[in-house]
Amino acid sequence: MQYHYDIIDTVFGKFFILDSLKGLHYFIKNNDPRVKKIKEDLSPIKNLFNSSLKNQLFRYFKGEQKKFSCKINFLSGTDLQKQVWTQLLKIYYGKTITYSQLALKTPYQKAIRAVATAVGKNPIGIIVPCHRVIAKDGSLGGYAWGIKMKSKLLDIEVSGMADSIYRGGK
Repeated sequence: MQYHYDIIDTVFGKFFILDSLKGLHYFIKNNDPRVKKIKEDLSPIKNLFNSSLKNQLFRYFKGEQKKFSCKINFLSGTDLQKQVWTQLLKIYYGKTITYSQLALKTPYQKAIRAVATAVGKNPIGIIVPCHRVIAKDGSLGGYAWGIKMKSKLLDIEVSGMADSIYRGGK
């Protein structure tokens, strides 16, 4: 299979994107150690297969894109991780849920720490919205790319909304 990649420069820094005919595989920071290994192992060619993805991301960062239209295909991950990442896709734009609520949506209902760890290992950041998962007390919890970025992403999504835990709602 032929893989395609691109690097985009955003207000949050440079990101590496990998896709193919089967869908989007990675959206990670360009300085992530996985990027070098992905390039070595998969020999992707420059320019994305799904050329609209970059535009969708830029529109998202402006608060204009609420849903991404791309297939997702996880190249790696355990069964638990893939199930958690699939559940992340069901969290609506502008909404947040807690790690324990997320765990309840998987077969690993009591494995909250394992679910939280899986959230942190999400290979398709933003598009698979791990930033929408917060701590039970309403605080942001953790984020692989830093709390500042998580806060800004949630601010993009919940601007003018008061119905998320993050904004003091339900």
